[in-house]
Amino acid sequence: MRTVLAMGLSALSIVSLVACNRSGSTAGDSSSAAANAVQPASGPLRADHIPHRKPGLWKQTIAMDGAPAGPGFTELCVDADSEAKMSLAAQNIPGAHCDTPRFTKNLDGTLTFTGGCDMGANGKVQTTGTLKGDFNSAYTATIASTTSGSPVAAMNGAHTMVITAVWTGPCAPGQVGGDMILANGMRINPMRSAAATPSAGN
Repeated sequence: MRTVLAMGLSALSIVSLVACNRSGSTAGDSSSAAANAVQPASGPLRADHIPHRKPGLWKQTIAMDGAPAGPGFTELCVDADSEAKMSLAAQNIPGAHCDTPRFTKNLDGTLTFTGGCDMGANGKVQTTGTLKGDFNSAYTATIASTTSGSPVAAMNGAHTMVITAVWTGPCAPGQVGGDMILANGMRINPMRSAAATPSAGN
């Protein structure tokens, strides 16, 4: 379980906040609207062309190398602050040194990306991925990564992760942006470096 969770957190940090195939922006986000208005139909994207997920609670399932990862689903509470801190453009992964990721928008509306991070004692990871869907309601991320130098043997080598996420509504009372709520009710917020705590109402 710890191995799966660590891989999941790394992948979620790498792919977090990339939206693809979106025709509009989050309500009230004029900067995203302006970026969407001038982004190319296909080709490389600038960081300011990458829109953000809709604020609220996203239910996520993860499959690792073709098998379900962990005990069911996780939920992620998203707000503007967590989006800014966890975005691909920001690459704000605590303790890691990351390359500037490269994004490409495809003619079919999907978005592909490549990137890499040196996570110090936790090893190095090179990642490619494809995202499709609508970050207002649902999306799928398919991520291929190669890890080397991790002290956890199972994390080394090539792995494929598929993340599906569906927006379910507002975050629950007491939840804050960046909270990840596991199926067993534990809550983790990687951006606040908080220990797992019981989630209110879960």
